[in-house]
Amino acid sequence: MKPSFPLLLRSSTGWVFITTVEILHIKAEDKYARLTCTDGSNLVLFHSLADLERRLACGKRIGELLFVRTHRSCIAAMHYAQAIPPKRGLLLADGTELPLGRGVRADLLRLMGAVHATARAVRAAVLLLVGNLLH
Repeated sequence: MKPSFPLLLRSSTGWVFITTVEILHIKAEDKYARLTCTDGSNLVLFHSLADLERRLACGKRIGELLFVRTHRSCIAAMHYAQAIPPKRGLLLADGTELPLGRGVRADLLRLMGAVHATARAVRAAVLLLVGNLLH
């Protein structure tokens, strides 16, 4: 089980607690953000991506959890990342493809290309290396 902590966030349905391990990705929508959970549900949040980036400690590992601002419009839960297909974005475990900024893409490709092992070992290595890179 991955370590997790609850976040109190203001949503379109009021103030809600979201457990961080349930977050798959967050995308910007005008002044708001849409949070997508691992169960497929989503929620409109009355927070900017910059605020959510700060609350999720983007770029810093929290146990096995790592959230990264992959693009100006998106935050991804890297612990659910599966692949970076050629000329495309970041592929998550549920099949969602998220955009990658040029700098982020190059760093992730370099890190992932240096590890040759099982999918679980690759994910663990990516978490460790990306966490160190972004510090």
